[in-house]
Amino acid sequence: MLGAIILLAGAGRALAHHAFTAEYDGTQKSEVEGVVTEFAWRNPHSFMKIDVMGKDGTTQSWTLEWGSASLLANSQITRTTLKPGDHIIVNGQLARDPSSHRMLVTSVKRPSDGWEWKGQAR
Repeated sequence: MLGAIILLAGAGRALAHHAFTAEYDGTQKSEVEGVVTEFAWRNPHSFMKIDVMGKDGTTQSWTLEWGSASLLANSQITRTTLKPGDHIIVNGQLARDPSSHRMLVTSVKRPSDGWEWKGQAR
């Protein structure tokens, strides 16, 4: 009985965590440039929101999924490394639904001071 309770307790966490390959297309790589509006440094995945100027002149909000806070901390990235207002250039894998304006981060550059990160988001 105790085993069943433990399995059920962990089921929600297992369902909440997803494989990156289910969400992102590794063959569809792209680059976006914009201004950070939010940086959520957390586990199991960190997220950024940036405003990107579209080709038609309108602003598009992009959601960028990154590694866990633990993984990022190993690369000297903290919750204050990127702040709202920072202009950044991000490369990554596009979401399987291209209209969602989502990307899995593989590199980030901040031209204002030359800071950059390259690595695996996992």
